[in-house]
Amino acid sequence: MSTKTAFVTGANKGIGFETAKALLKYGFRVLIGARDESRGTAAVEALAEFGDVQLQLIDMADLDSIRAAVSNVKENYADLTLLINNAGISGAFDKTAWDFEAQELIDTYMVDFIGPFGLTKGLLPLLNDNKGKVVNITIPTEAHEFFHPFAYQAAKAPLNVMIDNFGLEVAQKNMPVQIMGIMPGAVSTDLNDHAQGDFVKTPTEAAEQIVAIATDAKNYNGKIVNVDNPEDILSRMD
Repeated sequence: MSTKTAFVTGANKGIGFETAKALLKYGFRVLIGARDESRGTAAVEALAEFGDVQLQLIDMADLDSIRAAVSNVKENYADLTLLINNAGISGAFDKTAWDFEAQELIDTYMVDFIGPFGLTKGLLPLLNDNKGKVVNITIPTEAHEFFHPFAYQAAKAPLNVMIDNFGLEVAQKNMPVQIMGIMPGAVSTDLNDHAQGDFVKTPTEAAEQIVAIATDAKNYNGKIVNVDNPEDILSRMD
């Protein structure tokens, strides 16, 4: 079994928790990224039966917290090969675009883009040394009749640009690290008040798909994979 380490943010519940569980079953040691210590500890205790799991406190809206986490990972987990930027907030789903206040957009932007940017940037040298991978959990950002949460899409759009740019630049420099994105589709979580429907996945189903893609032998650098249609791989590098 692999002894490599994976770091999953927002892993105390939902997709992140189930992704951590799937990675543990796959043989990874897993760092549970959580903002709240008590919830993070509870997640670690619940996952301990599946393998080596440890808590890494991190607040994706706080750059000092991110820098502290980067420092700890570099010092104590030199075998890190997989970072999954899963933590995110959606903002209100039921507001029209012009009903948002600017601060709501800033808050969403910090967690969904600036936080993953800071964490990826900080851990990139280590992941590059280990020929690792950064997986960003993301969404489509085109407004659709049935799906157009303004704050959420506005915050994920620059994350998708980051995937594109980082991917292009590491390729140009012949760096062995991969930067990619995965769109898990509709998943029943806190973000959507646990929506239900024939097209809605459980967190366990989504996590299994995420881990299958994150650990396969294909090179997805600079690409965003839509799990509902694996042939629909988005990239401006092709």
